[in-house]
Amino acid sequence: MAGMFIGMLFPLFIVIFMIIIIFSTSKGRTKMKIKEEVSQKFERETLDILDTTPEIDEKRREYKTRRLFYRLLSLALFAASIYCFMIHLFFIPFLLIIVFMVLTIIFSKKENSDLFDIVVAKVIKKYNSDLNYIHTQGIDSSIYREAKFESYDRYHSDDYIMGKINNCNFEMAEVHTERQHTDKDGHTTYTTVFHGAFAKVELNNSFDGVLSIVNNRIKLFNRDQYITIDNEAFEKIYDVFTDDKIKTLRLLTPDVTTKMIDMYNETGLYCEIKIVGKYLYIRLYTGALFNFNFSNREKEAKQIGYSLAVLDTTFKVMNNFIEEIERFDV
Repeated sequence: MAGMFIGMLFPLFIVIFMIIIIFSTSKGRTKMKIKEEVSQKFERETLDILDTTPEIDEKRREYKTRRLFYRLLSLALFAASIYCFMIHLFFIPFLLIIVFMVLTIIFSKKENSDLFDIVVAKVIKKYNSDLNYIHTQGIDSSIYREAKFESYDRYHSDDYIMGKINNCNFEMAEVHTERQHTDKDGHTTYTTVFHGAFAKVELNNSFDGVLSIVNNRIKLFNRDQYITIDNEAFEKIYDVFTDDKIKTLRLLTPDVTTKMIDMYNETGLYCEIKIVGKYLYIRLYTGALFNFNFSNREKEAKQIGYSLAVLDTTFKVMNNFIEEIERFDV
């Protein structure tokens, strides 16, 4: 009897674990880091888009229906597992659990991908008709390495956006880099180095040098290339490194550095810049870009509004530097 009782409890634990996974599939994986008031404007615009796009509502209803089906299926699986153990058909519950896990993974990936493609693509097109969005694609690691922001051991990228800004070609995506650590017992763990938005812009004019604006990480760069900027508030947040001090000081005017400080104060986001010849690299510590809950339009609008605020902030930074480089023809 004791063995049968334990056998009955085992599938219960498995099914409960699966239910927890299913009920948590719609939760975001990264806490918002941009200030809420900044994204409220984009929340309202997103609500307008959601209200005027019947296709989104139809897809959301389909998603909820299928999700409810899988939750009911999990309960049915629990009941079937208990019954099978009571009549000594011990192998059947394990088979059902494996089939159920496979179907759940397929469902979650497909449904989320479909909704992302419809919702986010339409919102981004409304924001800027020249932009193209691909949820499952990312920026290649070789492009990220060009900027030489940091070393890492593991790389992932998705939420790819490409288009033109200020007549310059650009591409951006969410990037997540991690560093590997192995202890004396051989156990391996990973810690995040960077997680946020990364963009590359092909400039019309060349800087003809290397310029790095980073968040107070002087040890990671050549101290001989460190320069000071006549802006105390700017230097409290950023360090500047360059192989051409004269050109850099011509580019980093009080107006440029003040805009960077204002952006930080308004959004709470760190922005790091790298200019190498005719390429401008930008990254912002935003966490996940497009990752949100499909349960209702208000939550969708709030989370998409955050993502659009990040996108808008990135564009402002890109525009700022593009205009300065073109204006001074450095």
